[in-house]
Amino acid sequence: MMLLKKHTHEQREELAKRILPKLREKFGDDLVAFAAQASHARGEDFGYSDLELIAFLKEMPSEKKWGAMVRVYDGMLIELVWTTKETYLKEVKDVTKEWFLAGSDTLLSLMNEEFVRELNEYVTPDLEQKCLKYAANRFKFEVQKSFGKVLNALDAENREGLPLMLFDAVFHALVTLSFLNCTPYVTFARMVERARTFETKPAGLDELLDVVVGGNYRDLASLREIMVRVFAGFEEIFEARGVELPDDDIDPELPNKDFLP
Repeated sequence: MMLLKKHTHEQREELAKRILPKLREKFGDDLVAFAAQASHARGEDFGYSDLELIAFLKEMPSEKKWGAMVRVYDGMLIELVWTTKETYLKEVKDVTKEWFLAGSDTLLSLMNEEFVRELNEYVTPDLEQKCLKYAANRFKFEVQKSFGKVLNALDAENREGLPLMLFDAVFHALVTLSFLNCTPYVTFARMVERARTFETKPAGLDELLDVVVGGNYRDLASLREIMVRVFAGFEEIFEARGVELPDDDIDPELPNKDFLP
């Protein structure tokens, strides 16, 4: 394989060091800090992990909020982005639709350790209120739609189509749970494991996760019962928190009733 090769943590570290002088040459005095992200920053990168890097600038060289370089170098995917501190805090550390993963972002300083430490210690304001709004919005539109597709597949005994639709439904359920528990996931690989530990989760969730992990879709009636129980459990959680999910009007002149700020 040419585009996918194994590398060590030390090899990624060395490559990041080689990139820093090029950033200094490109951005000059506008370069404020440089850091690694994701698995390399956590020291959890494996053989085929990519290398995610971020540079912080005083000002962006254009009107765009983000710049990016993506390369597959010697079989390693390298994703380098650059932005300002303000944009990073607003679009990564603050609650947005991608916060269920982005909110856990931890940086490993490669330049300006004090600056990077300040970002790692940032506390998102009004976290619980914002998370509840995103949870309600994800459940009302994405979970409702994806669970409906699974129930259709079960009713039609569509075994070939069921796995992909079930994975999609469970993914949206796990994202909703991240917001409900105000806890972002660290990585896709641990979403199921982390969701099992959440204090707030609907009845039947662990059983549903067992089905997905085990890949046993033979008992369609049992799976249907679990899907209905999980969906109803979500509704009970939102009702207990005072969130009114159903719409009571179909007039297209009225704005959509969502929950986002």
